Amino acid sequence: PPRVRTPTRSPRRSSQGSPAPGRSPSDRFIPNRTSMDFDEANHALSVVASPQRKKGDDPAANARPVEVEFRRAMRSALLPRSSGGGRRSSGGADSPRSPPHSASKIFRFGAEVQNRPDRFRSALEVIADPRQEPGNDARTAALARPVPTKPSRILDAPDIVDDYYLNLLSWSSSNVLAVALANNVYLWNAATNEVSELLQLEQGDCVTSVSWAPGGSHLCVGTDSAAVQLWDASRMALVRSMRGHTARVGSLAWNPVSRCVNSGSRDALVLQHDARARQHRTATLVGHQQEVCGLSWSADGATLASGGNENYLCLWDAARSGQAQPSECAPRAIMRQHQAAVKALSWCPMHRNLLASGGGTADRTIKFWNAHTGAMLHSVDTGSQVCALLWSRHHKEIVSSHGFSQNQLCLWRYPSMTKLCELTGHTARVLHLAQSPDGETVVSAAADETLRFWSIFGGGPTSAARRKGRMRDMRLSSVGGEMSIR
Repeated sequence: PPRVRTPTRSPRRSSQGSPAPGRSPSDRFIPNRTSMDFDEANHALSVVASPQRKKGDDPAANARPVEVEFRRAMRSALLPRSSGGGRRSSGGADSPRSPPHSASKIFRFGAEVQNRPDRFRSALEVIADPRQEPGNDARTAALARPVPTKPSRILDAPDIVDDYYLNLLSWSSSNVLAVALANNVYLWNAATNEVSELLQLEQGDCVTSVSWAPGGSHLCVGTDSAAVQLWDASRMALVRSMRGHTARVGSLAWNPVSRCVNSGSRDALVLQHDARARQHRTATLVGHQQEVCGLSWSADGATLASGGNENYLCLWDAARSGQAQPSECAPRAIMRQHQAAVKALSWCPMHRNLLASGGGTADRTIKFWNAHTGAMLHSVDTGSQVCALLWSRHHKEIVSSHGFSQNQLCLWRYPSMTKLCELTGHTARVLHLAQSPDGETVVSAAADETLRFWSIFGGGPTSAARRKGRMRDMRLSSVGGEMSIR
């Protein structure tokens, strides 16, 4: 007889996972847990009315309106999805407009609600989280502290020089603001509102940079005639004039530890001066090829950051520049990722080696660096020229000032770099920023010849009363809106 071949697979077994003919699919239920919220379901089950409960026993029926509103507010804050438009509320009898519990779906087997968070998060958890989930930026920003978008004070600053490469604003630890206007330097006492003239250079010369010493009693001034002058603000007297540059001095920075001052010039050199020594010039830092327009020391005084017009960002070690004899020092690292002049520099007060830098018109980016390794951590395109940067001392936030076309200030949350708000009002590029000693107020100086004060950096819990009293003293009069720095 002919040989019959044995089938290679069972006729009842499905190929590629499909059920065999004549057999119904399995009735095993595999839950889709991503579409369920067990915290909300447990809450809904705990408040479901018992079938034996009488209508008169409903606790919401005898509750005062204020209690009903309080429960509704707590439910909407702690269970944000319960009040969404695409899902019925599971709040129970506490809400007068909620549907009967028999009609609410406690364990959902349907489609997942769009744009829902991956897990239950209370409002307090959202506030405490420094990073934001995608799609929740608006909610998190709304829950954060309020940020005033109007200036608390406006001062007139006539004849301020419109030059991107200069640094004409500095706020001392003794709460005195120094502003350079043409060939003059004026001091404004924020506590008393008094304005005084510190110096006036000869006709034809110009002030190109100012920087307060860490103690707040001495001001260093750079000039267009390549001089670095040290002034005693309490006596209104010149202490010393230091030479060494061959072109204008556009940037200054004090070392908070050694109390030496560094000056950056159009001659592409960075000089280190010790005004206490007979030979004030202690080091020459060589690494830039064009004008040095930005200088900033780290808080521990170990690293100096410098930015130049050739798009370089250089890092220098204090140990190399602090030798006993004057010497030429090379930078420890040179970063060339910027595509325009690097003027805006700011060290993070909360992370020792975190440095932020901003580029000019052709670059438009804010870059974050690990100063220990020289690695770039992040880069953000702001869409316009970055003129200045300042870190908050109380929050993980950074503010940037910009040029064309908005001439605005932007407040960013780090590290997500979510833009919290934009501060507008200046009609020309915002060239300079300075921060008050308490770290709560930022002053901006622009080419529109105005200074604007912004209370954007909130302080700690103990600063609320102090800030209220200070703002009462600094409040503008109802008649007029501007005062002059002169």
